[in-house]
Amino acid sequence: MLIRVGIAVVIDIAVVFFVVRAVLVAAGHPTQGLTHAVLPAVFAGMFAFLGSLGGSTKSGLTRAIVMSVLAFPVTLLAIGVHSIPIAAGVALAGAALIAGFMAWHGEPWATLGNLGMYQFFVPLAFGAGTGVGFEYLLLSFGTMTVLTVVLRALVAVVPHRKAPTRVRSTDETAATRTHHKYSFTLVKQPQLRRLRRTTIRSAIGLGIGAVVVTATGDHNTVWVLMTLIALIPPALPLTIDRVLQRLVGTMAAMVVLTVVDVVVPPGSLRLLVLAAGLVVMLAFIKRSYAISVLGVSVVAVLGYAQVSAPLSEALVWRGIDTLIGAAIAIVLTLLLPVGDSPHPVWDNDVADSK
Repeated sequence: MLIRVGIAVVIDIAVVFFVVRAVLVAAGHPTQGLTHAVLPAVFAGMFAFLGSLGGSTKSGLTRAIVMSVLAFPVTLLAIGVHSIPIAAGVALAGAALIAGFMAWHGEPWATLGNLGMYQFFVPLAFGAGTGVGFEYLLLSFGTMTVLTVVLRALVAVVPHRKAPTRVRSTDETAATRTHHKYSFTLVKQPQLRRLRRTTIRSAIGLGIGAVVVTATGDHNTVWVLMTLIALIPPALPLTIDRVLQRLVGTMAAMVVLTVVDVVVPPGSLRLLVLAAGLVVMLAFIKRSYAISVLGVSVVAVLGYAQVSAPLSEALVWRGIDTLIGAAIAIVLTLLLPVGDSPHPVWDNDVADSK
């Protein structure tokens, strides 16, 4: 079912990219910097579409509208603090706290919180949308919102056995509702205590990371921060298994991308590799973290280096910075005495603590 999610998201990205691009051209946006102007809406639309999947048609369309509309002010905030270190740190820490608060209420709130945090993180870390005129951003996000709702409506008419399912990015269960079906109740202890501990740790670690990235302006620190947000998210504890799987997945991706760099010439053919990486990332998000990381790394390196450029430099730094990010994540959990057992654990230890 998650393979269908990956395929649906690839279709969503392609539709939003080409339609928003055409709308901006029609509105008079110059050819130079056009892709840079389109990408914020593409990223935001991807996360909104992912968040809209699953559930009833009504709830899905509601999530599509809400997440698409909220993505605009969230992106403006990310653009506004992109070059201000303290503001960037506070803002990313706040995004982690909000995502953590949503995780305290179980699924699907936990995944929706994570997707919302990434809607802020991507333009903050990569500078997507910086320097783009307000009117063009508004037009691109308005177009993206309409497209996301239309695409979610099309998902509703797909036969149930073939429709993409809801994605879960955490291990949290739904909170037990004791009264009205729409009640926003907390998960039970000791799960709630663990989530609160990881939320605080995540907010501190990501906040500090955002300050460093913004202050240095070094693209290598961006890769480190990407590793941190994957290893110490607000809704998951740092586990030794997760660190090892991320390292294995990244190294495997380096091998795959080396082959791609040699075999697939720079250009549009590499877009097919990028699309395949996206499908792998989503299809294995709950089945195998290592394979999912392989997909993430393929998408990230190809996206960062651009499909028309050599991959060698991006490959080297991606591998090195993943090692650095993993080491920093472990050190953070050892140095920040937040709650009980402030240290990396094995997956079995986490399961036993629930």
